[in-house]
Amino acid sequence: MSSSKQGLRRYHLGLDIGTNSIGWTAIDDHFSLLRVKGKNAIGVRTFKEGETAADRRGFRTARRRLSRRRWRLQFLDEFFAPYLAEVDPNFLARLKQSDISAKDPAKNQEFMGKLLFPDQEAASDGNGYPTLIQMRKEMPAEKAADFPVFNIYQLRYALMNEKRKFDLREIYLAVHHIVKYRGNFLNNTSVDKFKADQIDFNKSFETLNDLFRQVQQITPFQIDLTKVDELGKLLLDTKQKKLDRQKAAAKLLPLIEDGTDKEIVKAHQQTAREISKLILGYKAKVGLILQNNLDQTLDMSTENSDDQLMQIAEELDDYQMELINQLSLLYSQIMLNEIVPNGETVSASMLNRYYKHRRQLKELKTYGAACDKKIREQLDHLYAEYIGQVPKDSKFDFTKDLKKLMDKSDLGQKIKGEIEAGDYLPKQRTSANGVIPHQMHQQELDQIIENQKEYYPWLAEPNLVEKNIKNKNAKYYLDQLVSFRVPYYVGPMITLADQQKTSKASFAWAVRKEAGKITPWNFYDKIDREKSANNFIKRMTHKDTYLLSEDVLPASSLLYQKYTVLDELNNIRVNGRKLQPALKQAIYTDLFKKRKTVNLKALTNFLTVHEPTLTKPKIKGLSNGRSFNSSLGTYIDMSKILGNRVDDLNYRDDIEKIIEWSTVFEDSEIYGDKLQEIQWLTNEQREKLVRKRYQGWGRLSKKLLTGITDENGQRIIDLMWDTNKNFMQIVHQPVFEEQITELNQQLLQDADKSPLEVVDDILADAYTSPQNKKAIRQVVKVVADVVKAVGNAPASISIEFARNEDRNKELKNSRRRSIEKLYHETAEKLVKQTNLLEELGNVKDLNDRYYLYFTQAGRDMYDGMPINIDEISTHYEIDHILPQSFLKDNSLDNRVLVKKSENAAKSDRVPAKLYGAKMRAFWKQLKESQLISNRKYLNLTTDPEQVDKYQMQGFVHRQLVETRQIIKLAANIFGSLYPDSAVIETRAELTKQLREKFSLYKVRDVNDYHHAVDAYLTAFAGHYLYQRYPKLRPMFVYGDYAKIYADDLKRLRSVNLFHDLEKDQYNSGTAVNPETKEKIVDVDWLSDYVSKIQHFKYMLISKAVYTQHGHLYGATILPAAQVDKISTPIGIKDDKPVDIYGAYTNEVAAYMAIVRVNGKKPKYKVVSVPVRMLQRLKIAEQKGHAQYMQTLHDVLSRNFTSFKKNRKTGLKEAVVKDFDVLVPCVRYNQLVIDGDVKFTLGSAAYQHNAKQLVLSDHSLETLANNFEYVRKHPDEADERMTMLYDDILAQVNRYFTLYDKNKFREKLNAGRDKYMKLPTFSQFENNKKTAIGKSEAIVNILSGLHANAAKTDLKCLGMSTPFGQLQSQSGIELTENAKLVYQSPTGLFSREVLLKDL
Repeated sequence: MSSSKQGLRRYHLGLDIGTNSIGWTAIDDHFSLLRVKGKNAIGVRTFKEGETAADRRGFRTARRRLSRRRWRLQFLDEFFAPYLAEVDPNFLARLKQSDISAKDPAKNQEFMGKLLFPDQEAASDGNGYPTLIQMRKEMPAEKAADFPVFNIYQLRYALMNEKRKFDLREIYLAVHHIVKYRGNFLNNTSVDKFKADQIDFNKSFETLNDLFRQVQQITPFQIDLTKVDELGKLLLDTKQKKLDRQKAAAKLLPLIEDGTDKEIVKAHQQTAREISKLILGYKAKVGLILQNNLDQTLDMSTENSDDQLMQIAEELDDYQMELINQLSLLYSQIMLNEIVPNGETVSASMLNRYYKHRRQLKELKTYGAACDKKIREQLDHLYAEYIGQVPKDSKFDFTKDLKKLMDKSDLGQKIKGEIEAGDYLPKQRTSANGVIPHQMHQQELDQIIENQKEYYPWLAEPNLVEKNIKNKNAKYYLDQLVSFRVPYYVGPMITLADQQKTSKASFAWAVRKEAGKITPWNFYDKIDREKSANNFIKRMTHKDTYLLSEDVLPASSLLYQKYTVLDELNNIRVNGRKLQPALKQAIYTDLFKKRKTVNLKALTNFLTVHEPTLTKPKIKGLSNGRSFNSSLGTYIDMSKILGNRVDDLNYRDDIEKIIEWSTVFEDSEIYGDKLQEIQWLTNEQREKLVRKRYQGWGRLSKKLLTGITDENGQRIIDLMWDTNKNFMQIVHQPVFEEQITELNQQLLQDADKSPLEVVDDILADAYTSPQNKKAIRQVVKVVADVVKAVGNAPASISIEFARNEDRNKELKNSRRRSIEKLYHETAEKLVKQTNLLEELGNVKDLNDRYYLYFTQAGRDMYDGMPINIDEISTHYEIDHILPQSFLKDNSLDNRVLVKKSENAAKSDRVPAKLYGAKMRAFWKQLKESQLISNRKYLNLTTDPEQVDKYQMQGFVHRQLVETRQIIKLAANIFGSLYPDSAVIETRAELTKQLREKFSLYKVRDVNDYHHAVDAYLTAFAGHYLYQRYPKLRPMFVYGDYAKIYADDLKRLRSVNLFHDLEKDQYNSGTAVNPETKEKIVDVDWLSDYVSKIQHFKYMLISKAVYTQHGHLYGATILPAAQVDKISTPIGIKDDKPVDIYGAYTNEVAAYMAIVRVNGKKPKYKVVSVPVRMLQRLKIAEQKGHAQYMQTLHDVLSRNFTSFKKNRKTGLKEAVVKDFDVLVPCVRYNQLVIDGDVKFTLGSAAYQHNAKQLVLSDHSLETLANNFEYVRKHPDEADERMTMLYDDILAQVNRYFTLYDKNKFREKLNAGRDKYMKLPTFSQFENNKKTAIGKSEAIVNILSGLHANAAKTDLKCLGMSTPFGQLQSQSGIELTENAKLVYQSPTGLFSREVLLKDL
């Protein structure tokens, strides 16, 4: 940040980075806004927040599953085709026309009404399978009456059990059904050994116990293994009601030992209850199973259980997810027993369901016949919904609704009892069939082949895959269609290069061994499964959070586990001191290398024996207070299998390879093959290793821990072993930071790629969220745009990442849970004789005041007296522990709840002086109970006048150093892209402090300008700190590794880094550079200037434009009868008329186009360009611009087509209005100015307001902090709220012309009287809203006026249409004077296109 070069403009950038916005500003050396391109260099870039790929992945997976099903059935057709041709040449052709309606002229008339067995129909034997019809003829009349001749499971059952020749078409249909619905692959047992009724509960429960020990380190939940047999019989006893089984299982599951704490017993009983619910198909609370803060439920019996599991997976670590997966597997096994009980075949079980359904339906109809007409109609409609004849109501619940219709009659009570018993009117096809394993279907296929090969020998053709014949997995050729599945790690059966040629997508990673058609029989000859699996995992593996190009280590790696254990050991203190390296190494060797779990008791015993001086060691610093989170589990596993070789460094690389393979290859066969590469392993060792599986990845790389060294040649892992410094202390040493920066800059300076391409490459693998990745991409564009506009790079770039604004609700929930946990564990003695737990349950809103009350154990922090919770708002207030003059810290660690009188008496003195002697013991008790942090305890016991230079360094460090990894990632990128610019990391707390100092109200609901104001404050803070504290720069300037001397810190009079900006007896309000003695800034000027910026009526606002990709339209097919109600129905396929087959609706537009409809008065219309037409347009574009424009015209012509009757022919003819395409591509969020209306395009029909609302300071004060002023001054409420409404109304009437649409402006004016009658705040009774308040109405008005797409409910003001819904039913129409405004990312560059000039 040295003086500027000649001809270059010296300036400083400020960036406020959020997940959907970038506030930016450029200032000169004297903090004034730069003028660039004739505009003030301050503004906001908004964009759509980055989204996870979960939804797209789900659709892609479903498409792939259906595609592979068609792939299998294609091979089945090829196998049967020549033999079927001899029996019925048109059979397969007729099947292909089975989905063609008889009304469809495309239907082959020869096949009409002759789909399956035309010869049978000619013989007038009725509908059904010929052999089943013949069997029915041979039966006694009473049995024949119930015999289903058209049921596919009856056909499968007969084929398995009847010793007679079946029609070949019947065999094909049965095998087709088996191959199509072949079951899951969750069980690896070979087909010849598989039995459905065998569940190894002992193994399942042992696995679950192991996982619970990993998930719950302290007093883990354990299943009582002495009751396994009893539990197994209970869970499989289908004669008992399911609810009774669930309740009984909940009592049997937990292992409760004598003397266990009551609260732990209660927690374990909760866990047992939720486990029993989950494995028996009820809704269970995942958080209670895991005993964590997760607020999600899981119901394995629902059709969307996979979606629920996917959502939960995002919140859990590998062990937690494995635990949930094991429970869902157990549910599948138990459910399978219910579907296919007593070792029956699938077909036999399904037939039993058929007969049960038939019997129960007959009884239900008998019951209905005896009821009145209304009940009978309800029963008929309910059953029609249940079987899918009519669409289900949104609140449809079959069993619940059916029970309500049962009366007190004997039959009604009998039916009600059967409903409650479960499985009433069972269906043959349900989502629960997903629990049936493929082995059961394959067993039926094999039995069918065995029975019919006497008549059709070719059915028994042996499998081409010899391995499957040997291990009896699939001995027949047809078995391969059931037993083979494409491994998950192969993905699409296409190479990335081939996929890029066709679709430009990048979702393929398969590696081919040889070219040619892939089949289930030659798959492993064509696909290199090992390389494909490796590619798959590498795609899923993130990069190191420090070294951006390095792959992370497996979480179970010996090196990574060594790092985690040493980091925890280096953080603990014994009797207030850190462990000496020799003692720490002894603990590592003698405790961690021998025990997978090391708890507080084990460590205490070890220290007592090995350190005689520590008779009563007090251990602090464990993350949960009772045990270590980390362990050397892999080392212990490997020691048992490999013996002393695990300690021999000559074998270390091989062992790390083994661990990586175990993590990478879930397929045990590949893992086994890979182990053959380690020649020194014995076969017995290989077998044991294959059974030992590891999961998950760490966050650091091998290179970071072992590949960079300090000046003494020591690596980070060496220093963690030889010293008692933790990882963060070591990695942030200048010698390591400098090397990390250098390595990252080498990565970023790729000569063959643009800066944005390099950034994209880095972000693709970065260990951060999609929201953060998108924000960084956008901010890189913003900075590049400013640099382009100014002509050179800035002297400094100050960056601040906004915290997630949606965290408040989560924070309050997690606050409650954490306090409850502490009360039950570490703080139990402290709160034992109080009502605190009960009070905690009664408090709904755990705001800061209440949170402090509960973390202070209900006592005043200065005198120790109990606080009356009912007087918490009137007699008590929140005080800063260390005064603001010394430390600007508004965190909870610097605030306490105390009596108002005590606080007044304290004035600006500190607690350590006034109350330390009396209260220190209580404060220490709170710290040891973990109710307050070490930092808070330090603040309470610190006297600023006695602070030494090392304590001062800690205070300054917390004020200046930004530790979030996303900030480091952004700083890395900017430091590399702009090596001559100082990159300054500013903490959000600093801008917040400046906002408070200058009374800059931040009300997000009003407009987007607050992002720009924050950016100015960020730029100010960065440039000010750089000049005012040159010796502290290494703490906040990226790449500055100069040493900070403690003596320099001691000279600081205050840790309030802006204390020079105070005007008091000590300060003049003018800040001076301590080295040059030049004035930095004067507070009076600054105060006036930021106020001026706050009142700007116009700033540069730019919205990122985008196009839509992905789904083409809604997934639901509208029935043919309703198609005429919509304007543009979309055919299911091109050759399927919508009036016969129905249609898709809700077409998705990729982007818009603007056309001129010619006539006497030309019209300018915005029209949609559908996503489904993009491929057609792309092909046309390759043929030239003229062809593209003609194709686009054809695509858009449907919008201007009407049908008129030809008087001569009487037929309707299409008439297309004459129109020209003026702008072929208009993206979403495109800015349009039409007269005094300013908006962005939300679609071809929706406009989004683009004008920013600006309110007076008086109004902002009323709105700030959720109407805090009004709450504190209720006597001014009516006046304040009225003035606020009138201020909004005045702005709307003057500037918001767009809101004449739907008469919003008129209704807002007319609604004033209704508004005046509302209470100030919304009113509630028994948690139900009884009245909407003025405050809620105001928030809804602001949301509807905001420059975004929000729509809100203002029925309280007489508006029926959602406020802010700016929709034009017939599409947006523009005037010829409308302008399209194309903006650069900052808006500094813009171009206007006038429609009439086109």
